[in-house]
Amino acid sequence: MTEAEILEGCRRGDQHARHELYMQTSARIHRVLLRITRDHEAALDLAQSAYLKAFARINQFNGRAAVATWLHRIAVTEALQYLRKRNRDTGAPFTRSEAIATTPDHQAADVRMDIEDALALLDPLDRTMLLLRYDVGQDYRAIAEILDCAEGTVSSRLNRARGRLRGVLKNSYSLEEDAPSTHQNK
Repeated sequence: MTEAEILEGCRRGDQHARHELYMQTSARIHRVLLRITRDHEAALDLAQSAYLKAFARINQFNGRAAVATWLHRIAVTEALQYLRKRNRDTGAPFTRSEAIATTPDHQAADVRMDIEDALALLDPLDRTMLLLRYDVGQDYRAIAEILDCAEGTVSSRLNRARGRLRGVLKNSYSLEEDAPSTHQNK
């Protein structure tokens, strides 16, 4: 089925078309939700909620963007709302990741940190921007559509998010790791 056929079927309430749309997009939607929330159960619940909203609002889809971009917008909005509510309920500010609150001294300098851990330390919006660009592979226009902002805003937010990620990664390595090696290759 083509995207147009799938959309037309979804608009008519065709379960086969809905299933096809789900099968074509669910892995990417779930992956981005999992990486934004870092919680498997929450990602599953948010994906289900996003698809229910998408199917309920399928007639509102105007075709300006790809259907996958539209679904990402719904899913990312769900994830960011979930994180805001969770942080509000726990008393933590939205801009502070749970990982920071549970990591002593915001990571010891001699502990290596991988990208996933570094992403967890970022503000959820920064993390989302980076994931949409580098994990999902969305271009600036698609990210702007998903996050409902201008392309220039995407550019500046991505630049800031990359800088913050560099800072987190830089601070996670000890000075010994940054020093030149004294070993010579033979």
